[in-house]
Amino acid sequence: MKKLLSILTLCFVLLTLTACGSANTATAPTEAESKSAATETESAPTETENGAAESSDDQTSNNRALVVYFSATGNTKALAETIAETTGAELYEIVPEEPYTEEDLNYNNDDCRANREMDDENARPAISGSVENMDDYDTIYLGYPIWWGDMPRIINTFLESYDMSGKTIMPFCTSGGSGITSSVSNIRAACPDSNVTDGFRGSASSGADEIEEWLSANA
Repeated sequence: MKKLLSILTLCFVLLTLTACGSANTATAPTEAESKSAATETESAPTETENGAAESSDDQTSNNRALVVYFSATGNTKALAETIAETTGAELYEIVPEEPYTEEDLNYNNDDCRANREMDDENARPAISGSVENMDDYDTIYLGYPIWWGDMPRIINTFLESYDMSGKTIMPFCTSGGSGITSSVSNIRAACPDSNVTDGFRGSASSGADEIEEWLSANA
């Protein structure tokens, strides 16, 4: 009888050990499964990451402003670059098909090219190139030097080359003494269906604070 009990006890112990071994084999992940799970965890974006990406896309889609400028001597270019940096807008330079020489800008010569153009209200100097996607922009920052109290005629060429209806035009200029008021009035006359704001008269050294003050006043 004791021998039979011993045999039964041994069988019970063996069955118990076999069951435990089977359970451990079923639940332990393989090395390949562990690597796969880790990869899925690392590649799955979190809600925060998705939100940041959406925010970045929104900012890109809302950036619909273009800084357009004509610069004969470089002063307006410097101001335009500062405005573009301050606003985050893109830059486009109005390049004359026939570049202006130093003699063309000799205002002491009544017969110089710049003076002849300003004496002729119908003068429209040709522009090299164009803005291919003008419809994409809602706001145009328009810059130029002041010639004889007004904007150069090439600005008229630019404005007449596109449909500015519904756009906001924010004029800015560089000048040795004359103000921007007359040129702003002429832009309003040329673009009656646009929102033409008050202008900003600056210089090559104008800083972001001055520009932001102008932007705030015309917001």
